[in-house]
Amino acid sequence: MREPQYDVIILGGAFSGAASGVMLKRARPELRVLIIEKSTEFDRKVGESTSEVAGCFLSRVLGLQDHLAREHITKHGLRMWFNGEGNTCPSRCSEVGPYYQVRLPTFQVDRSRLDSHLLDLATSLGCEVWRPATVRDLRLGGLGDNTVAVQRDGEEVEVTSRWILDASGKAAHIARKFGHLRKLDDHPTTAIWARFKNVRDLDDAGLNSRFPDFAKAVRGSRGQATNHLMGYGWWCWIIPLQNGEVSAGLTYDTRLFSPPAGGSLTERLHRHLVSHPIGREMFGEATPVPKDTRTYSGLPYYSAEPAGDGWFCLGDAAGFIDPLYSQGLDYCSHAVYFATTIIARDAEGQPIDGAVDDYRDQFVTSYFRWFQALYRDKYRYLGDAELMNIAFLLDIGTYFIGPVRLVYDETDTEFARFPYYGKGGKIFAKFMSLYNRRLGAIADRRRAAGRYGQRNLDHRYLLKEGFSPCKRAASKIILKGIFRWMGVEIRSLFLPRVAKSPAPVADPSPEASR
Repeated sequence: MREPQYDVIILGGAFSGAASGVMLKRARPELRVLIIEKSTEFDRKVGESTSEVAGCFLSRVLGLQDHLAREHITKHGLRMWFNGEGNTCPSRCSEVGPYYQVRLPTFQVDRSRLDSHLLDLATSLGCEVWRPATVRDLRLGGLGDNTVAVQRDGEEVEVTSRWILDASGKAAHIARKFGHLRKLDDHPTTAIWARFKNVRDLDDAGLNSRFPDFAKAVRGSRGQATNHLMGYGWWCWIIPLQNGEVSAGLTYDTRLFSPPAGGSLTERLHRHLVSHPIGREMFGEATPVPKDTRTYSGLPYYSAEPAGDGWFCLGDAAGFIDPLYSQGLDYCSHAVYFATTIIARDAEGQPIDGAVDDYRDQFVTSYFRWFQALYRDKYRYLGDAELMNIAFLLDIGTYFIGPVRLVYDETDTEFARFPYYGKGGKIFAKFMSLYNRRLGAIADRRRAAGRYGQRNLDHRYLLKEGFSPCKRAASKIILKGIFRWMGVEIRSLFLPRVAKSPAPVADPSPEASR
């Protein structure tokens, strides 16, 4: 076997690929690292909001705090808005979210800026970058014997490497070529998203003067939060960007909901946004950025083989579940840290027996536990403010007492493993699956009784304690969520029992009316 030309070839130069290059060169500067990126410049991606685990990776591991402070927006938590039938007043919409500003760094990021900065950093550290260059073929021959055929400068060349990292995003070169890609049929969701200009800020003085009680209800910034409009079978994200534009998108379960019919995708999205009182206040005079609307059907997918002898799939090239809690970059962060740690150990001559198999097993196990715990059938109760408040307390409380606390307390070990793995992770995943399943069942009974969303008006479910990555603080929030959960369980005893029936099939193909 001939000596490979590179130690590591990375397919894709966006977040996962560039971050891998940075991590590898910082750990082992002598490594020969090639990054192959197909685009001449990065486009803007869905999912600009980060959560606390990714915030830790960006700021403490990659050391990007200065760049994030200057080029992106500090995120002020997650806020959800609900509405009741016939209501047009934004001040009456029930609200779920924090009372104060959040405690840990999270960000509203412009992915094109972030990806470009990371790739420039990887280049400055000594990574070789081919751009634009297209992967035409690849052969996985095992550790030290991998080959990639690349179209570059009008000709095709072959390069060899000891390791290959597939960070190609949804292109998922390895998973698609070798038949590993799988759809998650139990979670049929579709997303439509766009950018808008002239969007009104929720902290706007004019809005607050019209609704003074609305303005006085919180002590944090609503405008810099990730705001979600919520409904049965769907939710919309609203994310401010540094350049003044706002990213807005609709994600929905195709069995439960279909967006407004007629017109272009942009028109359909805009009509849906302004159908909600909060959305109408924000987007009533907004204009879409031309040629920026995107759609993606079949959002969740995974690779049945996310790693093998001499290769890893990272980030979206390994799988994706749901953008509701902005945890896509969490998985990217864990995968990058995990894989680059193994490669660095190999470069040092340390044994890595079983390490690749461990990565593969952990990813698949974590993926399905996370899905069962958070997202299976969750769209059935997204539109009920009381039920989503319970989920908010329990979902984020368990997130802070587990993944967030661990990556801050034990960064080196916890980023090098996937969340909800091991005995402790299994216990938490089962607990989360239980309450998620029960809240969905209660939602079904409420709909059958005509009581779904009864507290969607005139309620402010504002958390004053704040989320903190310590056992005592997070435990209090979890107990608060359990207490409220038990309350709705008792009240549901007086509702009619219903058999769960197949959900109606909605239009799964918004592309048809684009």
